[in-house]
Amino acid sequence: MKKTAKIISASLATLLITSSAVTAFAAEEKDINVSLRIEGIDSCLLYNSYELSEGSTASDLIQYADKLSDAITVTGAENGYITDVNGETAGKFGGWDGWQYTVNAVSPSVGVNDYTLSNNDTVVLYYGDYPCFIPQIDTSALNTDGKLSFTAEQTTYDSDWNPTVSTVAIADMTVTFDGHTYTTDENGSITLSKADFTSGEHSVQVAKKNANGAPAVCRYADDFTVSIARENTINVSLRIEGPEACYLYDTFEIAKDSNVGELVSYADEVSDDIEVVGADKGYISEVNGIAAGSFGGWDGWYYAVNSVVPNVGVSGYTLSDNDTVVLYYGEYPCYLPIADTSALATEGKITFTAKATFGDATLPIDNMTVYFDGKEYTTDYSGVVVIDEDQLTFGDHSLQVEKYGYSGAPAVLRYANDYTVFVDTKNTNDVNLDGSVDINDVTAIQSYLSSSVELNAEQVRIADIDRDGKVDVNDVTALQTSLANAE
Repeated sequence: MKKTAKIISASLATLLITSSAVTAFAAEEKDINVSLRIEGIDSCLLYNSYELSEGSTASDLIQYADKLSDAITVTGAENGYITDVNGETAGKFGGWDGWQYTVNAVSPSVGVNDYTLSNNDTVVLYYGDYPCFIPQIDTSALNTDGKLSFTAEQTTYDSDWNPTVSTVAIADMTVTFDGHTYTTDENGSITLSKADFTSGEHSVQVAKKNANGAPAVCRYADDFTVSIARENTINVSLRIEGPEACYLYDTFEIAKDSNVGELVSYADEVSDDIEVVGADKGYISEVNGIAAGSFGGWDGWYYAVNSVVPNVGVSGYTLSDNDTVVLYYGEYPCYLPIADTSALATEGKITFTAKATFGDATLPIDNMTVYFDGKEYTTDYSGVVVIDEDQLTFGDHSLQVEKYGYSGAPAVLRYANDYTVFVDTKNTNDVNLDGSVDINDVTAIQSYLSSSVELNAEQVRIADIDRDGKVDVNDVTALQTSLANAE
């Protein structure tokens, strides 16, 4: 009996040792994450990341992706030589063209079934001529000169088949930068236009085919980008208002210490929407065919910076970062309207004034057309319009103005197309909008906080009793205190 027990104990000990060994071995095994991109003749066929067992080869990766994805069908990966992907067969163009691969932008000297992958490797399987260049991008002159250069490693062989690796420029290659097309010169370089030479992230794609139609370079990934960080520049908004329409409304990155004339000239150069005459000479005489004096008087092109009309020409005003410039056509004087909306929520009233041309006086703008959410009003003698009550809903509302002088030229500057005014609610503490403030409004806030009822945007604004930017239990307490004090 004891002997049997010893045998059983020994067997259990062996089982435990074996189990521990298996557990330890399993713990040593770990998965790796690998990216795979498959570039066909004309497009990217697959771009994804996969988790594989340690020790997997490039062939294992491709077979695994083929198994998981309905987007690709691969032939030959299991044999180490890929002959076809999605019907794109090696030798299609009659030469040495076919399927090749890189790992971390390097072409291995072994087949896909002999290359063992490591964690975070990037594999690209691509169709190309032989040789097919793997383009390298040089951005060292991008920030200063807007220049990109492209090279690739090229291997040549002597009569004894000894290899020599050299770096060559990729000429005559199509480069697509943010959707705009360039072609590399003999040095493999492109220089960005002013319109493209702006700070930020930009997409870059490359393509080139040989005379036989086979790809001569491997494309970049669809999400490939370069970053531009220009120095000594400022960002300035420019709006150009013609007699009846806005011609341009955009923000431009220009050299620091630029003047208004240089801003307008730059906008003219990079935009297809405007054609300006005179900005480079300090006096803008024409925009989009509308010349100064078109209405027979002192009408012409004027400008304002941050809603102030400077007393110098466009070449004499130096801009600062985040300035807002408006170039506009008008008679003289053409007023810049100021909208006073302090009585809008309570009385539906907007009052329009403008600064006098000379002195510090403020003048009402009468007989001006005002569009509030598209509905037309006219200012009275005091420059006032009263908006219909049914339009005074909580939130933002569009506001536009226009007035023409006796000559037909604009007498006021229009607001920007996206100009809005905010209407606050007339209700104070009336959370449930029933016309009275009582314990039911306290209950409404409590129910909102417990998620048992929903409140609209106006009600949420009202429910913020203490005006700290959020609705919480403090607002319940504040309203209860207010009600108690009112009793």
